[in-house]
Amino acid sequence: MNFINQVAFITGAAQGLGKAFTEALLKKGARVCFTDIQGEKGQKVESDFKGKYGQKNVLFLTCDVSSSQNLKNCFQRAVSTFGGVDIMVNNAGIVDEENWKNVININLVGALEGSMLAIEHMRTDKGGKGGKIINIASTAGLTGVFFTPSYSAAKFGLVGFHRSWASNPYIGQLGLQFGCLCPAFTDTAILYPKSKSQYDDDFKKFIGQYGMNKVETVVEAFLMLVESENCNQDIITVTAQDGIQYHYKENLKKSNL
Repeated sequence: MNFINQVAFITGAAQGLGKAFTEALLKKGARVCFTDIQGEKGQKVESDFKGKYGQKNVLFLTCDVSSSQNLKNCFQRAVSTFGGVDIMVNNAGIVDEENWKNVININLVGALEGSMLAIEHMRTDKGGKGGKIINIASTAGLTGVFFTPSYSAAKFGLVGFHRSWASNPYIGQLGLQFGCLCPAFTDTAILYPKSKSQYDDDFKKFIGQYGMNKVETVVEAFLMLVESENCNQDIITVTAQDGIQYHYKENLKKSNL
């Protein structure tokens, strides 16, 4: 896929996977607006990336995805700066079982609102050019995880949102594609939350037993989605044991309602 003149909007990207996704797309020639609630850290990354990839190709905005207005303002700023958005990546996420409402608001509500902003902007029946919406979920959204129930619930909801939109029989008429990335434990800051859980020892045992993904492996999987001619309905899982598993065009059951 030719990323020249393509514009991506990525949330939660001052560090970890989001930062790596941002740089991967910049290397491919895309222009990227990346956001994060960590303003100072994001500005430093922006300065670095502008030096490497060009002043006009990178924009950082401080954004709290749990604030509808803040997220909307940032998305509109990206559109006005770059002329549009072609790839939406909902990546922002936290693990904090002591504050489970924050987990739901950031991991699920923020991703849904980001998706809806992109849908309204991209859909061809309303004057858009079409585009891809990539939601970063987790293997915790495919199977229960007893030591992070709120996080797992949020990711289950995000996978369900992906499956529902991707199975829309009118999706082609809207010019939209929905891809979903579900990595397991990955060596980023999200694995080291500030709040402690009563199951921290079990968590450490799980990581010891199943291992951690390398960031570069998850980035490789991410690029498979964004470079696909049509990633709609596709889900990629990434685990340390089985590597990248691409689940093409799942046979999603259509609603009988």
